[in-house]
Amino acid sequence: MTDILIYGIVGDWWDNLEAKSLVPLISEGDDDLNIRINSPGGYVMEGLAIFNAIQREAAKGRKVTTYIDGLAASMGSVLAMAGSEIIMADNALMMIHNPWDCACGDADELRRAADKLDMIRDQLVNIYAKQTGMDNGALVAMLDAETWLTPAEALAQNFITSISGGETIVAMDVSKFGFKKAPEGPHFAAAAMVRGARAATAATHNQRKEEPMPAPANPAVVEPSATNQQPVAVTAADVNNAVVNERKRVSDIQTLAKQHGITDDVRDELISSGADMDAARAKILDTLAAAGDGAQIGHNSPARVTHDQRDKFREGATNWLLVKAGVAGLVEKAAALQGKTVKIDPGEFRGVRNADLARESLQMAGINCTARDPDMVVRDAMTARSQIGQTTSDFPILFEEALHRVLQAAYLTTPDTWQRFCGIGSVSDFRAHNRYLRGSFGKLDRVNEAGEFKNKAIPDLAKETIKADTVGNIVSLTRQAIVNDDMDVFSGIAVDLGRAAKLSIEIDVYALLAANPIMNDGKPFFHADHGNLAGTGAVPSMAAFEAVRVAMASQKDISGNEFIENRPYAGLFPLALEGLANTVNGSEYDPDAINKLQKPNIVKGMLSEVIGSPRRSGTSYDFFADPAIAPAFEVVFLNGVSEPWAESREGWRVDGTEWKIRHDYGVGGVNYRSAYRQPGA
Repeated sequence: MTDILIYGIVGDWWDNLEAKSLVPLISEGDDDLNIRINSPGGYVMEGLAIFNAIQREAAKGRKVTTYIDGLAASMGSVLAMAGSEIIMADNALMMIHNPWDCACGDADELRRAADKLDMIRDQLVNIYAKQTGMDNGALVAMLDAETWLTPAEALAQNFITSISGGETIVAMDVSKFGFKKAPEGPHFAAAAMVRGARAATAATHNQRKEEPMPAPANPAVVEPSATNQQPVAVTAADVNNAVVNERKRVSDIQTLAKQHGITDDVRDELISSGADMDAARAKILDTLAAAGDGAQIGHNSPARVTHDQRDKFREGATNWLLVKAGVAGLVEKAAALQGKTVKIDPGEFRGVRNADLARESLQMAGINCTARDPDMVVRDAMTARSQIGQTTSDFPILFEEALHRVLQAAYLTTPDTWQRFCGIGSVSDFRAHNRYLRGSFGKLDRVNEAGEFKNKAIPDLAKETIKADTVGNIVSLTRQAIVNDDMDVFSGIAVDLGRAAKLSIEIDVYALLAANPIMNDGKPFFHADHGNLAGTGAVPSMAAFEAVRVAMASQKDISGNEFIENRPYAGLFPLALEGLANTVNGSEYDPDAINKLQKPNIVKGMLSEVIGSPRRSGTSYDFFADPAIAPAFEVVFLNGVSEPWAESREGWRVDGTEWKIRHDYGVGGVNYRSAYRQPGA
């Protein structure tokens, strides 16, 4: 069982209660998940990221139980709604209210800020409504009034599922949080708050089980008051001192671990175990010694490269652009095709408008943009340079990275057939590049009685040429589209261009096959003189396949000294012949045998690839040797870059940004000995 303790302000980096720290802890297990809450609230976007992470675990089948140990106010109450069971201590409190924010600027700016708060409020109301079954209008009224709930009241209105027995606790002053209607002397679990600095990093597995207290048929409403409190030995000063000391211990350990390059696991273990600084230093020395001995390099601390804040902004914001455009699944699927596991998670950026991403990118570049019109913010973010240096805004990079990933994903997920029978190569420039075929020595000459060795002529070379060309188009994203959060350039245009890049090669390969290109000897690729064109047409059959096998295996190298012994690997057929070809290639017995005689099929499994394509017309069909060993046709890419790519510039023809989408490749016939054409009948 995994326990996650959220004791403190949601999103507070000091106490490791931000989404970056909590989400990995929430997601790493597969057992039951307990979320224990004692929080006055916090940052909404951080809280929503944590809430969504808990919901994802529940969707996987993990049982999620949330416990309100003391106070679940504001965003803390929202997190409580994530559990399938919500258990509230009988001396705890819950509070729900409208989200807050600070804004400055002109009237339009303030109205936009208010609209954003209303949008966030509606999201929170939907979460409460899903748990309670209450009408959204009634919940809005409760949020407007800043409603405090005792366990009995929360149970009666379905904010919780049961009440448990609580422990004796001390009072906690919540006046500093700005609540308007906080009860006097509420029983908040302040003693538990002492552990807040280290609790979030310790997701522990234990067997603790708390039985929910059955709710009475007619629960009495208990008004919290100072007279209900039971004094304990712990004073408020003790609590404050404990918090100060604990935070200093955690900070010192974090600093020490960072200085010596200690892993997060070791650091977190020192924090959660309550180790003092002497014990932490000893543990760190032992860890460094073990790492040095294992690597046999002495006791040197390992170097690590980590992401800075701008890297995290770029990654999260780019992921949100992909999610918002509806292409995250496409990118994840493309990664899976490459054997990678990629999860497009925008985290705290979910729901953020493009103009707000532009504003944040400007602020990161050192440019103050408070109270500026979104259109102006977007315009400046596309071209801005920092007022304190040469740092540029990250905003254009977000869109360029998103566009590039969509192009790559659309390219990788678009099906083709050419890769099943063509070789793949690389060229360094756009000149014609030679593909050489060398002859063979045949056999070595016998040494005569005098012990004399004869000179052997180097076999002749044959060559064919192939070159790469550039194809591409220009697409644009206007400033108005960015401000309006119009993502069609990603969800539509970029996807179509990525697919077009893949299909451009497919079209060119089939056009080359249909053209039967002229080779270096002045004859077409498929020609009787090349020994790769059948003199008599035939439909796919055992006899026709066997004739192809014999012909390809009988081809000799250019010197005429040695048989190449190429074997048919792939067959390319018009769609109308694909089914018949599969029958011939897969049948145990000759499908054309007369009187149903079970004559063994001598070409069973001859082809590893049976390919049917609507781009192939007529009755002819082709056979190819293994393209990884002896390619007949080759597709080459400039510098081996097989995917399309994009380069951007500030729009001149349009008010925004333009991207040039380009793809550098070429196709050509390189070895007629590795192919055979049957004209069909």
